[in-house]
Amino acid sequence: MKSIRNNKIAVIGGDPRLLSAAEALGSAGYTLTLYGFDPKPHLVERPAVDSGCCSDGWRPPSDFEAAIGRAGKLCKSPEEAIAGCGAVILPLPASTDGVHITMPLAPKDSLTPADLVRMMRDAGVCVLFGGKLGSALTALCRNVGITACDYYEREEFAVANAVPTAEGAIAIAMEELPITLHGATALVIGGGRIGKVLADRLAGLCAAVTVTARKASDLMWTRVRGLTDARTGALAELLSGRKFDVIFNTVPQLVLGERELSRIPIGTPIIDLASKPGGVDFHAAKGMGHRVIWALSLPGKVAPVTSGRIIADTVISCLAEG
Repeated sequence: MKSIRNNKIAVIGGDPRLLSAAEALGSAGYTLTLYGFDPKPHLVERPAVDSGCCSDGWRPPSDFEAAIGRAGKLCKSPEEAIAGCGAVILPLPASTDGVHITMPLAPKDSLTPADLVRMMRDAGVCVLFGGKLGSALTALCRNVGITACDYYEREEFAVANAVPTAEGAIAIAMEELPITLHGATALVIGGGRIGKVLADRLAGLCAAVTVTARKASDLMWTRVRGLTDARTGALAELLSGRKFDVIFNTVPQLVLGERELSRIPIGTPIIDLASKPGGVDFHAAKGMGHRVIWALSLPGKVAPVTSGRIIADTVISCLAEG
């Protein structure tokens, strides 16, 4: 990617994670300007459906204004924030509606991706960071010579983010279960990054953990870590023969359909960690009386400071490669 012309970075919009990211970048020697953070936020009512933003239902801490001051200089307009910067950082996701930049801590979402790119072009800023930038925003950047870097797609981000996701999932399980995880039987569907970290954390709490995967390499990784492995494609058979106290899904495609759900005892917590569209047939589950918790955006909700530091570390890695 292109090198930035200086160490000044504009942080536009976002939630508590981006404030933490700005503070971490400041500690690393960067100068930060901010736009889209109301020092006296009047959080707008959010829809019941999770938007993918960790600020759904969030309430500002008592030191919120001080937190903004620690993060950087708060500007009155995006143009002021962008002026003289080497790069711009957007939140995760960069947009929740496809029309405006995500700004849950501002009175209203009024900045469009097209306006932002135009401002960056006019100010000579040639690098944009963001999470889930999407093809439309990426194309806008490409058309005017701006390098777009989606930190959400970076491997180091995904690996680091698996830790707060796993810890958040375990916290949910502890709230839902009438027993301890010590001695509980847990099923983790999916042997990817989150599945691996979650399974290890559960095993560390002395749960009896079974991990399902499709790839032979993931099955072997499960085995060599002393856990029980099974094939995701044979979930119905597995659920017919074994009872689990809690089930976690990490696969972002349907794996718990009507056939599989019919083999799960009613009352077993099913915690879906997969991004949209999820891995559970929610309609069938509801009809059967299952308790399904679709836990989206856990890192930002359970550990926004850590999540922000992960964003900052990823941005710094990208810049080091420039």
